[in-house]
Amino acid sequence: MRESSSYLPRVTRRSFFQVGMAAVSGFYLEPMVRPLNVFANEKTKLRGTADFCIFVFLNGGASQLDTFDVKEGRWTPHDFDIRTIKPGVVMPYGLFPNLSRCIDQLAVVRSIEAWETAHARAQYYLQVGHSFSAPRRKEMPAVGAVIASEFQSRRKETDFLPPFVAMNFNNSNAGLIREGCLPSQYGPLSLDMQQGTEFVVPGNEKLTFDRRLRLLEQLNPTRPGVAVDLKAIREFEAFRKSAVGMMVSPRIAEALVLPEPDRKRYGISPLGDACILARNLVRFDAGTRFILISHNGWDLHANMFDVKAKVNHYTLCRELDTALSALLSDLAQTRSADGKALLERTFVVSVGEFGRTGGALTVNKGRDHNRYASIGLFAGAGVMGGRILGATDSSGEKVVESGWEEKRSIYTEDVLATIYSQMGIDWNKKITNTPSGRDFEYLEPASGTEFVRFREISSLFA
Repeated sequence: MRESSSYLPRVTRRSFFQVGMAAVSGFYLEPMVRPLNVFANEKTKLRGTADFCIFVFLNGGASQLDTFDVKEGRWTPHDFDIRTIKPGVVMPYGLFPNLSRCIDQLAVVRSIEAWETAHARAQYYLQVGHSFSAPRRKEMPAVGAVIASEFQSRRKETDFLPPFVAMNFNNSNAGLIREGCLPSQYGPLSLDMQQGTEFVVPGNEKLTFDRRLRLLEQLNPTRPGVAVDLKAIREFEAFRKSAVGMMVSPRIAEALVLPEPDRKRYGISPLGDACILARNLVRFDAGTRFILISHNGWDLHANMFDVKAKVNHYTLCRELDTALSALLSDLAQTRSADGKALLERTFVVSVGEFGRTGGALTVNKGRDHNRYASIGLFAGAGVMGGRILGATDSSGEKVVESGWEEKRSIYTEDVLATIYSQMGIDWNKKITNTPSGRDFEYLEPASGTEFVRFREISSLFA
């Protein structure tokens, strides 16, 4: 139990240098010594409604037919309390009472398909928008890094927060969210809310921190008189200055504070804490544009409805219901300087890497991977809520109705194209001078298995 009434993440000297040294590893790439070029190859109509994007990733793949595409059968527990919330909208009220009450802010998509069924490959696809390629893995930037680079020209002098923040990603999937061939300043600031990652220098350690920072500057190989002048080192120095600027800002403590009453309202969980911080970052409008939050534990192959298990379907749904509904409520009720509600300026997306098998539970009393049907939640920045897009068959296992202007399922690239469009970014752009020599297209028409004309999900806004 924390002694203070507010939870304040801080940064220690050790974690600061760990983050810094981790960033250096990406600079062995040869093309970093020559400029990257970004080109648009097609005139794309962009929405440009959102200034921020909050992406809640349902890590492991939530079961669509036991959440937002609920299918009632002999497998359905009685306490799901399935209700018709409004005409055409059926929800398991017992799992999502709060989200059911704010359904008018949400558009539920039930016609999403993935290209992969292995976690790592599907998660990579969702964060990068491309199928996994071992030779190009280290040069492919995540969507958050692309957004960070696109917004660089719009940063204000007063901005002190990093453009890309990622929370609750463990070591096994942290490598999916990197800057790739882009400069290190566009990589994510990674926070683990469960461990209480410290990102404010405590007052009683400030003198020691300042002394060690001066020592680091004295050791800086880019100082005058030193022959080494690699672009990689110069970019790391820019990264270091940016990190120090954030840490010494007088506003950083206020931006990262998590009031205890808010923690209770958001559910006192790593997801809840991350959503509070996401709300704060949007409220401050001090440079952060893309906020990626991982809600871990949805890979429920066995005993998914076992209430005695530490992590089960009920605990995950309760965490998501409490945290996401509180986030939407706060964003809707808080106004920015221009008089708009923050939800009008923030595009909120929640999806997993794929769905789960339908019908009855497996012999292990869980559900296995299924790429042919999954769900997505969308809100804010012009999204018309209270609606359902798409439909699956009676077992919830396969898409039978697309629910949008294209007569096909919604794919990973369509979700990412919608994010890009909302942020005013042309998803047809490409980056040249990559390490492999191949252009990096933000989204390419060649998926893992076929050619598709990917586009934004405009039906969300119609």
